[in-house]
Amino acid sequence: MLKDKLRFVRDYLMKNSKIALPLLVVVAVAVTVSIALGAAGKRQVDDPRQEESSSASGEQQGNQDEVPLVENEDGAVRDLIYAYYNAQALGDLETLRGLCDELSVLDELSFQEMSNYIEYYPSLEIYTQQGLNAGETIVYVYYRMTFTDHEEEFPGYTSHYVCTAEDGSLYIMRRKFGDDLNQYMARVCQQTDVTEFNNRVEAEYDAFKEAYPELADYADEVMAQVNMAVGLKLADMQTAAENAVSEGDAQPESTEGEQPGEVPEQTGPMYAVATTTVNVRSSDSEQADRLGQVNSGTRLEVVEQRVNGWSEIVFENKKGYIKSEFLRMEESAAGLEVIGSVKANTNVNVRGAASETADKLGVLTGGDKADLFAVEGDWCKIKYNGQVGYVKKDYVEQQ
Repeated sequence: MLKDKLRFVRDYLMKNSKIALPLLVVVAVAVTVSIALGAAGKRQVDDPRQEESSSASGEQQGNQDEVPLVENEDGAVRDLIYAYYNAQALGDLETLRGLCDELSVLDELSFQEMSNYIEYYPSLEIYTQQGLNAGETIVYVYYRMTFTDHEEEFPGYTSHYVCTAEDGSLYIMRRKFGDDLNQYMARVCQQTDVTEFNNRVEAEYDAFKEAYPELADYADEVMAQVNMAVGLKLADMQTAAENAVSEGDAQPESTEGEQPGEVPEQTGPMYAVATTTVNVRSSDSEQADRLGQVNSGTRLEVVEQRVNGWSEIVFENKKGYIKSEFLRMEESAAGLEVIGSVKANTNVNVRGAASETADKLGVLTGGDKADLFAVEGDWCKIKYNGQVGYVKKDYVEQQ
């Protein structure tokens, strides 16, 4: 059985990781974080999410500022990448959860579906760059991949952001990046050596399409099938949850003036902030026409969040669609109880969450006042432009 063979490869790699070479047949599915490194998104056929994330614009940095891209010599990084890819090929979610900081439901469903299509990787090469902070590494994985029932080798590459845990072990970061990391990634992906790496893959992919024109669109077809299957499963999960509520298995807490089980009506529009530079499409499909692009930090009105992983937004006074994973939804202030107010002692950043690395929504100028909803640890939860924001309580006076 194929899966038995894949498990044998996994066990071999784990036992012989110190001598395993990049050109070993490594079974993997490269569904990765795509933040700022998706310069060759149309080539990264293995990730149903990567096409939508594009590099943020910025000035070309001088050579003295560049972070070299080098062939990996770190055995711990190699072992992490091998284990990660192999677990994806096997649909081994338990292992994947242990190798990543977090996995969403969408991630897990995508991994499982992709494992039905990938046969193996006849070639795998790992390259690295220094990350933003000590103990962090940008990892580029070049591969040649075959699909089930096809012998042709598709070239491409994916990228990961690898961090060091407190116990010294490595893990792959999949949560949304903060502003500082987004800017760093946007800068390094424009470097000469990264551009040359990208051009190499593009050239090989163009040669592949010329040699196998009948397979040029096959990867897109696979992605369409994966997205459809994931969307149906998400819809089934939502239906099951709704049925559970209607059958009395779960009841939302009732509020004054509401009947038990009644869903409160949402008041006011929903808003979200783009977490990276991202394409806007004419419909909820990667094959749909591109209407334009929004930059990281852009605030958008969200009309609907769909179960297939897309959000309908208002873009230039008309409908547009963006992958939901590239949006951070703002928490609406409608219906929240005001317990007081705060007055800024100085200019203070307003964050989208109670964290100094959370996206910045704006600034309260010294002397400005805002309604206060709650005090959560070192942070005050306030009303800011009709939404929920957070400011450090050290810089405000409660009134």
